[in-house]
Amino acid sequence: MLTSGVVMRRYVSEQKGMLLVEVITGMTIIVLLVSGIALMLPTAVKAWQLGRSQAEIQQTARLAIERITQHVRYASKVSLADAGDTLVIKDGNGWDIKFTISPKTKALCISVNGSAADPLTGNGIGGAEGTIVVVANPDNKKRFAVQEVAMRDNDGKLQYIKLVTVMFTVRDKQTGTAYTMKAATLAFNTSWR
Repeated sequence: MLTSGVVMRRYVSEQKGMLLVEVITGMTIIVLLVSGIALMLPTAVKAWQLGRSQAEIQQTARLAIERITQHVRYASKVSLADAGDTLVIKDGNGWDIKFTISPKTKALCISVNGSAADPLTGNGIGGAEGTIVVVANPDNKKRFAVQEVAMRDNDGKLQYIKLVTVMFTVRDKQTGTAYTMKAATLAFNTSWR
């Protein structure tokens, strides 16, 4: 009995390579790790897509509103057309500028002195609707509103100027993510009484 233990020890100590049990155990651990990573990958990709989509639509809305408010600040005249869906501005140079939503591409467009409308938002190519579109605002609120407000100047004189409110909801059609942004600005060069 003692001799068989010595023979076994000598056999194990002179072994070169791996046992089948060790190979199977190692492969099982690797398969479990790869399976866990594979299960997390779609969730990580979806989270990345939603984050990218949200950043893109927020940037789209912010840039569009920034462009509109910049024109409004220096406008000599501000009015609405198409039941509040089009903002018409006459700037300090006498140019007529229109901001409207294209029914074809669903993008916010700008038109200067009656020229063809150029898109400010959206990512459609060749006049086609893109994946980022301007949609109806919550509770169907108007995109543009213009009202006259009274303010006093430094001399205490009452002046009436235009307050323009802009509200957009932009949606990514691929992810369904929507973002609404609202801004108001004063057109200081508009009609004085």
